[in-house]
Amino acid sequence: MNTSNNLKSYLAVVIIATASTVTGCASAPPTSSPYRAERHSAGGVRIESIRLAPTSKGFQVSGSVGRMVGYDNSPRRHLDVETLAPDGSVLARVATTFNPNPIRRSRFSRTSSSYAVTLPEAPPTGSVIRVSVHAASRSDCQH
Repeated sequence: MNTSNNLKSYLAVVIIATASTVTGCASAPPTSSPYRAERHSAGGVRIESIRLAPTSKGFQVSGSVGRMVGYDNSPRRHLDVETLAPDGSVLARVATTFNPNPIRRSRFSRTSSSYAVTLPEAPPTGSVIRVSVHAASRSDCQH
């Protein structure tokens, strides 16, 4: 009987915890950004996240990258950050690196590298911010 009561108590706790997790709590919906972000992973490097934020020095594009199948520790890879106007024309193109490069590898934890670049000003509303992996060396890039 003691086992039966413990089981009932355990099930009650699990049901309450599940119900509170599923229903969540009341919160404001996230604000939508006036920009759209695009990721273009390649060469074994995956763009994991893109964060866009106005700062006192301009408009920051930052995020993280991770390893995919095919990654061969090439320190030559870098990222191209492009700003496209709503009509599709290129407003800005900046090359940046991610750090650490090469991306660390660990059997025990997920590893990633981070990147950040600050544009001189915020793009017009409706613009697209595209972050792409580039396999050539940053010094070999023409922009």
